[in-house]
Amino acid sequence: MSIVHVIGTGTIGEPLIGLLTDDREAFGIDEVSFSKHTPSEIERAKVWDLQRRGAVLAVEAGRHDEFTAAGYEPALEAREAIERAT
Repeated sequence: MSIVHVIGTGTIGEPLIGLLTDDREAFGIDEVSFSKHTPSEIERAKVWDLQRRGAVLAVEAGRHDEFTAAGYEPALEAREAIERAT
């Protein structure tokens, strides 16, 4: 199983996550996860779009409730996502 994890959704992270997610079959990738540090309301739509396309959101341990309250849907803890990445 091939799993890729991208840290951050900034200038480089967001397009990279999108590219890897959209073309994961061509790259031989089974799963793309990404971590986000802050549950910014401004970036919520961007994260929703990445998740809709199949990327998996990971957040720091202990911040799951904070992200959920802000309307995000985290699936993993960041450390777990990094450890799973191949």
